[in-house]
Formats: sequence, structure tokens, C-alpha cells
Amino acid sequence: MKRALFPALTLILFAAVSPAQDSPQGTSPAAANSAPQAQAQTPFAAGSVISAELSKSISAKKAKPGDRVEAKVTVDLLAEGKIVIPRNAKIIGHITDAKPHSKQSPDSMLGIVFDQISLKDGRELPLVAEVQAVGRPLSSGAPYGGYSPMGTSPSPSGNSPGMAGGMPSSQRPSYTPGVPTSPDASGGSVSALGPTSQGVVGMKGLALNVSAQASVISSTTENVRLDGGSQLILRTR
Repeated sequence: MKRALFPALTLILFAAVSPAQDSPQGTSPAAANSAPQAQAQTPFAAGSVISAELSKSISAKKAKPGDRVEAKVTVDLLAEGKIVIPRNAKIIGHITDAKPHSKQSPDSMLGIVFDQISLKDGRELPLVAEVQAVGRPLSSGAPYGGYSPMGTSPSPSGNSPGMAGGMPSSQRPSYTPGVPTSPDASGGSVSALGPTSQGVVGMKGLALNVSAQASVISSTTENVRLDGGSQLILRTR
């Protein structure tokens, strides 16, 4: 009887040890399952603000769901004093919905989602971000990134807060600390969006609504169109 039991016990022990040998040495099944999650982590926290601008114009008249949308980062994103997303990195997204203006249906809308950041070193980082603010493009000569992340900056002329180039504050052009301005085609000025900007800025007739599915820019009177270079403030989730 003892001789008959010995081979059976040997087979049971071999079967119990074999699954453990299939896992990589020194790595538990739980650690192996968590590896893909670790690789997908982004170097910035939820609630981070990314300044960007559209690379090409998009219009509800021509856009279709699934069309690629591309923007570029305009200000380095810092975390713990280190640059985690450099200026000029690509932000990639797509159109989720598009409705053109027509006589029968005058309202128009564009739904946009940004879901990836492409870095120059070839890395692609997952992104979940909503459009916090959108504004007209700055002119090519306008200073970008003139604000600090803390919302403070020196006087634009380097003079005392009450003076700008020797001009009394009551007569000088409107200026928000940390937000440079540039002339537009109509002779007015375009303000650079900052981390606290909200909604649609300087673009009449447009509204911005954000849901869990997309950031939607809409109009009740005309086709929604965002020109190349349009400013974006994105907030990560």
C-alpha cells in the first residue's frame, strides 16, 4: 500500500509547484497584472492645467465624428519643479459630434475630446482632459506664456503698478496681470488665456459646455468654427 501511494503523492506535489514556475522569477501574479497599469500612469495629477493652441482650423460645416484634432502645448507643464510636458508637445484628440448650421436648423455644434499627448522622444501619454476655456488666436508676434502658473507677473512695462510707460493708470490700455495682449484684425486686442480662464473668451455667439463625454462648443446662429491657433486651456481629469 505504501509503495502505491508514493507515486500518487509525487504527482500531486509536481502539479502544485508547476503554476508557480510559470510566473517570472520574483514576480507574483498580482504584480504582473499591475505592470500595464503602472506604464499607463501620467506624470501629472488630475486637475493640471495645460495651455495649448489648435494646429489647424476646425468647422462644424466640414467636420465629421472621428476626425482627428491636433493642438500643441504652448507653456511647459511643471510638476514638482520639473517639466513633465514640454512646450510644443502634441495633444491629439478627435471630433465626437458635429452639427452644421442650416436655414432649417440654425444651431450648430462641435464636440471635441482630447485623449493623448505625443512627446518628441516618441512617448505617447494617455490624457483625459476637458476644455476649460477657448479663445481667439494671438498674433504671431504676441508673447506666449507671459503668465506664471501662480497667476502673478511683473508690470508689462517694468514700472510701478500705477504707471505704464509713464502713462497714468486711468489712461493706459486695459491689462490683466500675467495676461499679455496683441492686436487683432479689427484693431482691437486679444488677451492670452490664463490658468483661471473659463468658457468662451472674446468669441461672440459661442458657448462652451463640458460633459463626461466631450467638450461641446455651440452656437445658436451660425456655424461653429475654431481657427488654427485658437487658444485652449485644458484641465486634466
